Amino acid sequence: MNKLEDWLDTFWNTHKNNAGVAYVYGHKLSIAWVICVILAIVVGFVYQGKVAMFRGIAEASETIISVPSATEIVKVHVVPGQEIHAGDTIVEINRPDLTLRIAELTREIDALEGRSNLSSAEIDQKVADVKANLETRRLTLTAEIRNLEAEYNSNKAISAKLKSLSNSKSQSDGNDAMAMRIKSLKNELALATKSANEQIALLRGSSKLQKASGKSEAENLKKELEEMQKQQEELIQIAKEDWVVGDVNVRDGEKVSSFAPIVTLAHKSPTLVRGYINEQIYQNMDLGEAVKVTTLAGSGKAVVGEVVGLSSRIVAFPERMWKMPEMPVYGREVTIKIPENNPFLLGEMVTISETSGKKLKKNENK
Repeated sequence: MNKLEDWLDTFWNTHKNNAGVAYVYGHKLSIAWVICVILAIVVGFVYQGKVAMFRGIAEASETIISVPSATEIVKVHVVPGQEIHAGDTIVEINRPDLTLRIAELTREIDALEGRSNLSSAEIDQKVADVKANLETRRLTLTAEIRNLEAEYNSNKAISAKLKSLSNSKSQSDGNDAMAMRIKSLKNELALATKSANEQIALLRGSSKLQKASGKSEAENLKKELEEMQKQQEELIQIAKEDWVVGDVNVRDGEKVSSFAPIVTLAHKSPTLVRGYINEQIYQNMDLGEAVKVTTLAGSGKAVVGEVVGLSSRIVAFPERMWKMPEMPVYGREVTIKIPENNPFLLGEMVTISETSGKKLKKNENK
C-alpha cells in the first residue's frame, strides 16, 4: 500500500495540472483499496481448486497386544521407549481357564481311549466265549450223531439177515425213528453254528462301531486340545519384527480383563503421514496420487508418498495445528503412506505438497 501511495504522489507531482489526475490524486486511498480488492479476486480465481501445500503429522502404524479373555500378567520384559528386535520376548501371560481346559481335555482323551480299549477287550472275550460254547455244543452233538449213525448202520446190517416178515417190519420202524433223530441232531448242529456266527458278527460289528465313534470323538477333542495348546504358546508374546515400545499398561502379577491393551508397539520410523486440509480450501486430490513430504522448515530431501486415504467428513485438526488457542480448526483428513526409510521423527509436523498429480508407481514407494 505504501509503494502504491508513493507512486501516486510521484504521478501527481508530474501531472498535477491535469484535472483528471487531480481527481485521482484526491481519491488515491479509495482507488488503492479498489485495486487491492481486484487483485485479490483475480488471485482467488486463478488459484481456486488448487492448494500448493498443507501440513500433517508423521505417525507410525501401531499394534496392540491383548488377549480375548481375562489373564494374569506373569512378567513384562519391556519398558516404554525400548527398541526390540524380532525374537525378543515382550510379555509372559497366564490364563488359568486355558490351563484348566487343557487338563480337562487331556483327561477326557485318556479316559475315552481307555474305554475304547476296554470295550474292545470285552467284546473279544465275548466272541471267544461264543466260540467256546459253539465248540462244546458241536463236540457233544457230533459224538451223539456218530453213536446213532453207528447204531443205525448196525441195525441195518442185522435187519438184512432176518427172514421173518414180522421181525423185519419191527426193525424197520426202529431204524426210521433213529434216522429221524440223526437228522434232527444234524439240524440242531447247523442251527447252533449259524446262531453262533451271527452273534460273533454282531459283536465284531459293535466293536467297529464303538471304535469309529470313539475315534471320531477323540479326534474332535484332540483338535480342541491342539487349539488350546496353540493359544497357550501365544501367551508368551514374541516380537516378529523390529518395534519401539509405546505404552506398557500393566505390571507383573496384575490381572487384566479380556481385550484390555497390554502393550502398544510402533515402528521406529514413521510409516504414514496424517495430513489436514482446511475446510475453506477445496483440494482436488485422489487416492493413489503422489505427494511430496518435507520437514516443516522445508530442509532436507523430500520424501515421495502415496495418498491411501481420504476422509469423507470434516474433522477437527490436532490442537498443535491451531493458529490460536481456544479456536479449533476444521478440515479434511488425508492419510499418506511413506517409505520406512525416511528422516522424519515420530509426531513431527511436516509439509505436504502436490506433485504432478499422477498416481504413484507401485515400485516407487518401496
